[in-house]
Amino acid sequence: MTKNERLTQSAVVIIAVCAVGVSVWQGRISRQHLDLAQESIRVAQEHNKLSVRPYLNFFSGWVSKDTWGLNLTNEGIGPAIVKSVELTYKGKTYSHWDALLDAMNLRSSRVNSTNLGKDSPFKMDKEVSLIQLIRDPVNPTPLGLDILIKYNSIYNEPFELSTSF
Repeated sequence: MTKNERLTQSAVVIIAVCAVGVSVWQGRISRQHLDLAQESIRVAQEHNKLSVRPYLNFFSGWVSKDTWGLNLTNEGIGPAIVKSVELTYKGKTYSHWDALLDAMNLRSSRVNSTNLGKDSPFKMDKEVSLIQLIRDPVNPTPLGLDILIKYNSIYNEPFELSTSF
């Protein structure tokens, strides 16, 4: 083999090695871009979920001189889908105010009550009076009642809200 042929062969090998090196380097860069793109998609999805997240909250207080009330409000940006409402008194769970108030001997004290059904939508800024009872404002005694509301966002993320009074 002549000197020129060896020089050409060496140049071809060097160019081939450089091409392989550039390809590997480009592959790593592409992988980094893919990882960044996937992270961007994850962040965008998380942002979308948070931008429509419901936030249910209880508010209680005296509605009038002798009437106490418990309200439920959606202070979030998106709607809540109420999955269940559990009313627990003395270890027994009820899903309806009538049965609970009968068990507590308080049906005659009810001024107003609202039962939420399964899969009930609860839109943003909605407020509903769950229960209003005639009570003694001077000596308000705890009733021993626990409320647990399970609800989902429109992305089917589960949330819970509870209170006792």
